[in-house]
Amino acid sequence: MITTLTINPALDLYSRVDKVFPGEKLRCEKAKLDPGGGGVNVSRVIQRLGGETTAIYTHGGYTGEVFKDLLEKEGVKQDVVEVAGPVRQNIAITETSSGELYRLGFPGPTLTETEYEDVLTKLNLYKKADFWVASGSIPPGVPNDFYARVAKKARENDVRFVLDTSGKAYSGILEEGAYLLKPNMNELEDLVGEKAGDEQEQKELLLKVLEKYPIKVIVLSLGAKGAILATKGSVRHFPAPTVEHISSIGAGDSMVAGMVYSLSRGDELEKAILYGLACGSATIKSPGTELLQKEDVEPLYQTLLNKVSNNDLL
Repeated sequence: MITTLTINPALDLYSRVDKVFPGEKLRCEKAKLDPGGGGVNVSRVIQRLGGETTAIYTHGGYTGEVFKDLLEKEGVKQDVVEVAGPVRQNIAITETSSGELYRLGFPGPTLTETEYEDVLTKLNLYKKADFWVASGSIPPGVPNDFYARVAKKARENDVRFVLDTSGKAYSGILEEGAYLLKPNMNELEDLVGEKAGDEQEQKELLLKVLEKYPIKVIVLSLGAKGAILATKGSVRHFPAPTVEHISSIGAGDSMVAGMVYSLSRGDELEKAILYGLACGSATIKSPGTELLQKEDVEPLYQTLLNKVSNNDLL
């Protein structure tokens, strides 16, 4: 089973308008609401792929009730931690005249020490999970090393821990260790405090990190260029499939979901990366906050398998 953790979920509101400009009321189309936030999106994708998952997240306020109902409709198992503040809302608007996507993100409710400790305690119920997947930002009031505390608990319980976050939320994670980290190019600097310009510098930096710290795998997401898979002493680049870019919202979460779901089936790490890339690309071709459809994933995955096999990389 795959357990996901979202300390800062978001009720995502998406709509479209002809043109975005200041000073006037913008007449948008009917809004679409989705339950979002990194770990929740990972669970939603795993559910669509046919995997077994439970989403742990903080729940509060009227927005939390809407959030919970939406997740129930998708059939995702959920285990909430009640907090005083309401689930935050994020807004995404597509300007149809240009195709540009505008995204407004908000910080979320301030959590008390008791509330975020309750989240850590909740994980005690999932010690037999195959993976704990934590993804997304941390809200106000939560210490920067919160995910490192999750990593420590995972290590103590022999659970493989996967993390996808950014900024100061990476604090302490290198020292504490993890099974898999999935930064993008900007987040790599957040993680290690060093810049890496070209691909060769990125590969060298990843190998240095894996040699120094108790991290098993780092997958560096390169967007349309694919991803770099780094394990101790080994690093290689994998391509992404070519798709029409409609919206990148949720693509990173979908990639994580695809990788972890593939690994949970017993697939080799290299194939899991390709499956993750296929899932991320399937979401990129979906509008707004919509995530992938399962029927879009397999053709993209097979294309990547053929491409990589033909180049003798697998």
